[in-house]
Amino acid sequence: MKKINGILIVDGISCFPVSWLSSRDFCEYQLYLEKIKNVRVEKTIEMVMGSEIHKKLEEEFLLKVTEKMSIWDSLEISKKEYRSFLVRELEVVSKRYGIYGKIDEVQIFPDKILIIDDKPGKKVYNGVKKQVWGYALCFIDQFNPDRDVFTAVRSTDDGEFSWKEKFDENSADLVLNDILEIHDLIKEVRVPKSTLNLNKCGRCRFREVCDRCLVKAPAGK
Repeated sequence: MKKINGILIVDGISCFPVSWLSSRDFCEYQLYLEKIKNVRVEKTIEMVMGSEIHKKLEEEFLLKVTEKMSIWDSLEISKKEYRSFLVRELEVVSKRYGIYGKIDEVQIFPDKILIIDDKPGKKVYNGVKKQVWGYALCFIDQFNPDRDVFTAVRSTDDGEFSWKEKFDENSADLVLNDILEIHDLIKEVRVPKSTLNLNKCGRCRFREVCDRCLVKAPAGK
């Protein structure tokens, strides 16, 4: 298999970033152009601002850190001593599913785990939910927590939760199907699908270089 930017090889297993689940849900062909074909376009202002917001949240968190310990210790102590812990920017990887990523925030309680992704705005798209479900799969596979796992999206605008629900078998099945299809895309064993949504094409940053774009670029472009 050819070298693809973003692919992490762990003990011979190819793992792709969990964030690809969200990108693929927006338009699989966009994901294919950017990641498989390595087509390059400028980042959007929203992408740059998003990176800055996450950096700021991480810096604020580090100023408040009072103790450091492993996730395994946090899980054990939280149950024994009935304490809660908060972790930011947790790196996770699953060889079983061939995915990896960095979770914005994990809240560990004596009776549950809350996995949080920070996003601007209030609307939560299906692709964002699948991304958080992917993080949940990674976390469960890597740490095998002995309590329920919940997934959530929190607005960076006001710090309030936009969506939260228990991660269950149905959620796992939905995201596993997408994971398998992305692995097939990486292997190029099937033709990538493209969106039929005109609005997506209209705001896509690959609009001017995409041969399947449904919206023509303005004259002079």
